[in-house]
Amino acid sequence: MIAEIAARVPDSLAAYRDGVAVGPGDASALPVAALRDPAVFDTTLSAFGAGYGPVDRRVLVSYWSQFYLAALATPALTALVCLGRTLPLAFDTTRLELDAAGRPARLLVPVDPPDCRSGCALGLAGLVEDHLRPFVAMCHARCGIAPRVLWGNAAVIVDYVAGELGCGDEPACTVAATRLGWRGALACGKNPLAQALCADASGCRRRRACCLRHRLPGVPSCGALCPLECARDR
Repeated sequence: MIAEIAARVPDSLAAYRDGVAVGPGDASALPVAALRDPAVFDTTLSAFGAGYGPVDRRVLVSYWSQFYLAALATPALTALVCLGRTLPLAFDTTRLELDAAGRPARLLVPVDPPDCRSGCALGLAGLVEDHLRPFVAMCHARCGIAPRVLWGNAAVIVDYVAGELGCGDEPACTVAATRLGWRGALACGKNPLAQALCADASGCRRRRACCLRHRLPGVPSCGALCPLECARDR
């Protein structure tokens, strides 16, 4: 990853410290936009799903997306919060590398990113509009997974990363906190990240829609974040 950003990623997020790098990658690197092709999407998911047997495709895609979104959000939010920088992570110009188990491991941004000074949203809004929205739409088109499940996955990860980065009162942190609905007026229908989370009586945030991962053999639920477990505990 870009060394200046990697140095700011806390140890608690070290698994995704190398989530973004500059360059085309090797021959196995896949343009993210190619996942819109059903054949490419199926091939990409096949290695990941091999260890789980026959399961609902939507469940598999939701779990796969959690790895993808962690690799995306960790460096993107670190760059924004710690350095005031926006990484050029537009969906149509980003490439993807998978690990040996088929999990998303690293995203690659172009050496010379396109000039989008007049057409790209800034800050966390840029990540939402330029990458997350097309990513959610692509996954929904490929397997029918409900968008609210994917927005929940994204919101939980972004919320956790922001917390680990210790968001304070710096301008970038304020933008992130507002986008997540921690403060301000963006916790409305136009903001899918904030709408994906809700707070319990103690103020702890949890997801509104189940991520489905508990349906995979050997994969635990997301614990206190899970709306199903919260409902059972009432």
